[in-house]
Amino acid sequence: MSFSGPLPVLPITPTAGQDIGLRVFQRVTAQVLSVAGTTATLSIDGHPVVAQLTSADQAATMLSQRTAQFIVTQVSDQGITLKLVKNEQAQSQSSANVFNGPELAARLLEQNNIPVTANNLMMARSILKQHLPVTSELLNELHSALSEYGAWGEPEAELAAAMKAAGLPVTAESLRLASRQSVQTGSSLSQLIAMLSQSKQQDLPAEILKQVNQNLQILNTVILKGDGDSSQLAEQLKASVELLGRSLENILLEQSQNPNTPIPEKSLATLVKLQQMLEQFGKKESAQAVREFLTDIHQSQFMNIKPDPVPGNGVWSEIGFMIQSAQQKAAEKFSSARLRIAHEAGADSHGINPAYTRLIIQVDLKPGATVEVDLSLVGKQIRSSVIAPDPVWCNQAQNELPSLEEALQTLGFTLKDVQIGVGDPKPINGITATPFGNMNLTTVNIEV
Repeated sequence: MSFSGPLPVLPITPTAGQDIGLRVFQRVTAQVLSVAGTTATLSIDGHPVVAQLTSADQAATMLSQRTAQFIVTQVSDQGITLKLVKNEQAQSQSSANVFNGPELAARLLEQNNIPVTANNLMMARSILKQHLPVTSELLNELHSALSEYGAWGEPEAELAAAMKAAGLPVTAESLRLASRQSVQTGSSLSQLIAMLSQSKQQDLPAEILKQVNQNLQILNTVILKGDGDSSQLAEQLKASVELLGRSLENILLEQSQNPNTPIPEKSLATLVKLQQMLEQFGKKESAQAVREFLTDIHQSQFMNIKPDPVPGNGVWSEIGFMIQSAQQKAAEKFSSARLRIAHEAGADSHGINPAYTRLIIQVDLKPGATVEVDLSLVGKQIRSSVIAPDPVWCNQAQNELPSLEEALQTLGFTLKDVQIGVGDPKPINGITATPFGNMNLTTVNIEV
């Protein structure tokens, strides 16, 4: 099905495209929150926008979709213009028929006097997919990391390019860490607590049992209690950040610089000590469970290391945690949750300005069902977007709005706008490559 003309998209409040990281010719995927007449409410990276469609046919098509792809054709202070992308397969076939010149990756390698080998072509394609320039310096950097990594192919090359695009360091060790199967922190923490609780029933030496109990007490302090008041939740979230947000490398660095400073009692170092004790006692399976958890946390911490963020991508810090409602407490169950915080762009991009930031909170109410609350803070005004897969949960969110508005007012904030829609939130899962499918980028020779 073809769509005639671009879709003019106007934000709910006038804003520049840079506010949501959009640039001309960028391809974006938007969630379709609702369609009424020829007006569609979309969500682009959590930012609600209102699109005026050009025909009723487009409205009917959008109504049957949860997501749609667009290309940004214009960005200004008054609004953003998007063009709805045609079916990817048809577009690929059309491109194959029109463009028959040499592959762009090969042409760029030749222009930079780089040998057109299979490995160089693979890396160049991966770099182009991330909208990065194909240079000999970048190819040498990625090739060095991939060579030390070991046997590699297209998936590893795409991961390396995606890491570079995200501003993460690309080394053999960082590739191994990033390529590891990601596990939600809440799920990993829940499994570790269950394992340690079972270990208490085993015949272990008193010294190891003491260490098990100490770690259980520490881990339980970082579980957010859903039935607690706001001050308790704040303290529990602070404890979670202090424990899970500080890396072992940071603790060891401080120890090496200040040998007289004791290692914090409530830190990941206590889990390392427990792992070593379990290994020495022959509890290999339990020691492996602790090691897996530490590696999961290490991977999560690594994703927050972005010393050289790419302009337009924004700077984010992320942390996973567990939350437990009163009903779950009786059954000893938890919900995995994630918090993503945007840093203000500028000279001090690593600092968080409470007056200008964005918070995204996701809670997995049950497997495959996630609720997301997106809060954008500008000055003392807040714009909120809520996405849930079940209309019942959307109704509950609607019913909670008065109490949310009242709570924000006590903190000095004004809730200016709220969007609530049915859909599946975009996963917060660290590095993701953005492949073009099977489409090859080709060059076009134009005779002037």
